[in-house]
Amino acid sequence: MNVKFKEILINELEEEIKAAKLIDPQELAKQIKEIGFKCIMCGKCCRREFGDNRVVVIPDEIHRIQNNSDLEWNDIAEPLNIEADTPEEECYLQAGSGMIDEYGNIHTFGWMLHRKENRDCSFIPDEVKNNRCNIYELRPLLCSTYPFYMEDLKLQTSECEGLGENISEHDSKKLSEMLINRYLGELQDTILTYRNYEGFETDEKSREKAMSNLKQGYLNYVVHNSEGTCKITKNI
Repeated sequence: MNVKFKEILINELEEEIKAAKLIDPQELAKQIKEIGFKCIMCGKCCRREFGDNRVVVIPDEIHRIQNNSDLEWNDIAEPLNIEADTPEEECYLQAGSGMIDEYGNIHTFGWMLHRKENRDCSFIPDEVKNNRCNIYELRPLLCSTYPFYMEDLKLQTSECEGLGENISEHDSKKLSEMLINRYLGELQDTILTYRNYEGFETDEKSREKAMSNLKQGYLNYVVHNSEGTCKITKNI
């Protein structure tokens, strides 16, 4: 990513922030109420069996969980990676998108909530009949506002069985405010990530080096995020 292109992206995001600050929370709450929603505690958004359950989380949210629990960073978050069925497939996909450097490190932008070996969220119990989040009061805004999200200044929804259920005016207003805060926070975090990003070199043996690491039981990740660059070794 050259400097000029990076500045173009940052300028576009700054303009989007200006526009996002003008979103009327009451109008947004009205849209939410018209759609309707009630969490039915099915746990499907937390379990990999039912689809992509990656939860993008920004450093501020990770710190908040850290500061209010006994959990360490690595217990809470891991590098945001491509959703692949196996580590070998991940290496193949990452290499194809040019995200493995000349040393075999996989580069990624940002973090996601840590997942178990079966790729369920780490904070949902193994017992499938119990879908209560273990960090419910500290959960990230993506979880608090699911299945709603903002994209290009418009309200969007993800697939969820609770959509269409009745929601009170109070809850729709609360959800509206959280959605706007989440939207602004994610945009600001992305700008800082771009500002910190310095790029990396690849070569024709990038995937081969990553696969060599994998055969030894680990993968190295370089996470570009709003707080800088962080190298993580993940045992496979």
